[in-house]
Amino acid sequence: MKFGNFFILFAVVTVLTTAGFGCKGLSQEQVQATTPVALEYWTVFDDVDALQKEIAVYRAARPYITVNLRQLRADELYPRLIEALAEDRGPDIISIQNRRLGEFGSKLAPMPASVNDTIVTVTKTTLGTNTAITTQVQPLVNLSQLDSEYIKAVRDDVVRGGQIFGLPLSMDMMAVFYNKDLLDKAGVPEPPKTWEEFQTAAKKITKYDKKTGKITQSGTALGTGNNIAGSDDLLYLLFRQSGVGFVEKNGQAVFNLSGQSAGQIMDFYTDFANPARDTYSWSTDQGDALEAFLNGKVGFFFGYSYHLPTIKARASQFDYRLLPLFQLNPDAPVNVASYWMQSVLAKSKHQNEAWGLINYLTHSKANKNYLDQTGRPTALRAYIVDQKSKPDLAPFIDQILIAENWYRGRDYTAATKAVRDLLTEWLLPAPDPEKADQWRQDILNRAATKINQTL
Repeated sequence: MKFGNFFILFAVVTVLTTAGFGCKGLSQEQVQATTPVALEYWTVFDDVDALQKEIAVYRAARPYITVNLRQLRADELYPRLIEALAEDRGPDIISIQNRRLGEFGSKLAPMPASVNDTIVTVTKTTLGTNTAITTQVQPLVNLSQLDSEYIKAVRDDVVRGGQIFGLPLSMDMMAVFYNKDLLDKAGVPEPPKTWEEFQTAAKKITKYDKKTGKITQSGTALGTGNNIAGSDDLLYLLFRQSGVGFVEKNGQAVFNLSGQSAGQIMDFYTDFANPARDTYSWSTDQGDALEAFLNGKVGFFFGYSYHLPTIKARASQFDYRLLPLFQLNPDAPVNVASYWMQSVLAKSKHQNEAWGLINYLTHSKANKNYLDQTGRPTALRAYIVDQKSKPDLAPFIDQILIAENWYRGRDYTAATKAVRDLLTEWLLPAPDPEKADQWRQDILNRAATKINQTL
C-alpha cells in the first residue's frame, strides 16, 4: 500500500511571482478553487491534539481551508447534531461510533469516487516569492481498497448499499488489564492464559469482610451490567467463543433460542456477581469497574485501548500489565471491534473539502503519524506488524484481524440497555422456583425482543 501517490486525472499549475498568496494573476478557475472554506469538525474520543498537528500540516498546503475542531461528549453528540441541523448550522465532518451508523445514516453523505484538491506552494526567490497553484483530482478509497487495506470489521461496518459512509482514524478492541501487585500478593506467579486459569486467579485475589461478607477486594469486575463498560461486548464474546449464536448476520438477536447453552453462558458471566457462587468477586456496590481498578481494588479489568491513557496517568501506585483477551478455542478466536469513523454530513456545503481532509487523516502517512502520537491500534493492515512490537498495543493487535461488531441497528443505546437489563434480571431469584427455567427463558426473550425492535 503506497500513500501519497495521487493518480492525477487533470492538473493545472500556475506559478506567480508575488509578495504572497492572493488572487492577483489567478484564473477564474483558480480563484474559485482557492475560495476560503471553513470546515466544522466534531469529534468525541479522537485525540484532538494529535489531530490538530496533522490538520496544520494539511492546511500548510491549502491555506484557503480553516478547520474548527470541536470535541463533544458522547452523550451530547446526537442531540447537538439534531439541534444544529434544524438551524442549518451543523458540522461538515463528524465522528460516529461504528455501532451508531444506523442512527446517523440518513444524515450522512456517501464518499464520492474522488475530490478536487488544490495545492498552494509558496517558495522564496530573490524577487519575492513564487506561488504555485496545482489543481488535481484525487481518487478516494474504493470498495476494493477497503477489502485489501483495512481490517474486515471496517468493510463490514462503513459500507451501506454499496457506498462508503466513513473511515476510521484508529481501531479498538478488548484486552485484559491486570494489577500485577495484587496477583503477587495472592500467590499467582503467572498471569492466566485461559478462562479456567482466570477463574482460579480471580478467586485467590478476592477478599471479603469477615463480619459483613462484603467484597473488600475484587478478583475481577465481571457479572453485572450497569457498572461495567462494555458488558454487552463481554456477553457477546462469551456467546461467540462458546459457539452459541448471539445475533444473526442481519442483526437479529437469537441468544434466546439456544436453550440450556444460553443459560450456562449467562451463569458463567453472572456467577462473578452471585454471592452463592465460589467465583463471587463483584457487585453493584463496587461502583464503576474502571474506577475500582484505578484505585487498586480489582485484579483483572476487561477494557479497551482507549482506557490506556487514563490507566497510565492514574494507576502509578501499582504495576499494571496487559493480556490478550482469553479464548475458549484458540483456533477460533473472537474479539469485538469498537471504534469511531469520520463521516461527512449530507447538509454540508463543503463536502469536497471535507472528504479530502478525511482521506488525508485516515488514508495517508498522516494516519501513521496520528497512531504513533496517540498509541492507538491501527485499522490499516499496513501498520499491524509494526504495532505488534509495541508492548501496550500488542495485546490488542494480536486479535485485531478477527475483531467484529455485533450491532448495526438504529439505537445502540436501547440495545445496550436491553443487555444490561438482561444481566440485572438474571441475578434476581425466580419468583417461583418450580418455574425457574421458564422465568429465565422469558428474560432472554424480552431482551432479544428489545434489541430486535431497534433494527
